[in-house]
Amino acid sequence: MNCEYICPILTSVNEDGTVNYEEMHALYDQILGAGIDGVLVGGSAGEFYAFTYQEIQAMITDAVKHINHKGIVLAGTGRMAKSETVSLSNVAINAGADAVIIVGPYYSACNQEDVFNYYDDVMSQIHGNIFLYNYADRTGYDVSADTILRLLAKHKNFAGVKDTHPVLRHTQKYIQEIKTKYPDFQVFTGYDNNCIPAVISGGNGCIGALSNVYPELCHNVAEALRQEDLQKIKSMQREIDRRMKFYEVYTPFNPVMKWAMKELNKPMQENCKEPLTALTEEVKQSLIEIAHDLWRK
Repeated sequence: MNCEYICPILTSVNEDGTVNYEEMHALYDQILGAGIDGVLVGGSAGEFYAFTYQEIQAMITDAVKHINHKGIVLAGTGRMAKSETVSLSNVAINAGADAVIIVGPYYSACNQEDVFNYYDDVMSQIHGNIFLYNYADRTGYDVSADTILRLLAKHKNFAGVKDTHPVLRHTQKYIQEIKTKYPDFQVFTGYDNNCIPAVISGGNGCIGALSNVYPELCHNVAEALRQEDLQKIKSMQREIDRRMKFYEVYTPFNPVMKWAMKELNKPMQENCKEPLTALTEEVKQSLIEIAHDLWRK
């Protein structure tokens, strides 16, 4: 079975809110060196919503330049202003990103026709491969398989979807209803624990944040699937399941992962981009058992 694991990279942020590019370069090297297939720059884990257009543009172009074809580079280019989404996407494609990934408008209560019209317009203006980012918990709406099929009938550059939906059956329905008609269309889950069953169901892999902290483990998940090693697949699923606590013990999960990575001597500052904040010592003390369970062994 083919499987790709892509890391939605966390962003190392200095105290003044700027990006620590030296640490980002080291993190790219570590993630890809561990066998992860590529990175997503400017995704939810990277706090894209808190950076300006210029900051995200700089992060994307820097990542493409530094990675230099050593792995896949997906660029998160979804902006609230549609013109900025189109502009940033074409900048990313021109810089050499393998594809852009676009979350639809958030806050607005979009219906399926609104969603179709939005993506139809932006896809017609972007000269490169596009992934749709379905994240109903953040946008307020779920992109239906029918809407995706309508878009696929019109846009040859529509390459795939990241489905950040906790229910596996949702991703499976994308696989069953879309890939049967468009076999080359790529379906990725956004939740690490759904990677193995989604790939077994015919999906393409995972774009999951645990790969920031455990890149070797996530690479081993993909490798077990490629080798169709049942014993290893069972073992990897249970390892991933246990580490899903990262998403559950604190909202949002980003500061907990940054804390863990800092303690593991990975290139990452604990600072976050406002409105997120780093964990206080009081919060850390309340999570001490989790820290010992997940990374202080």
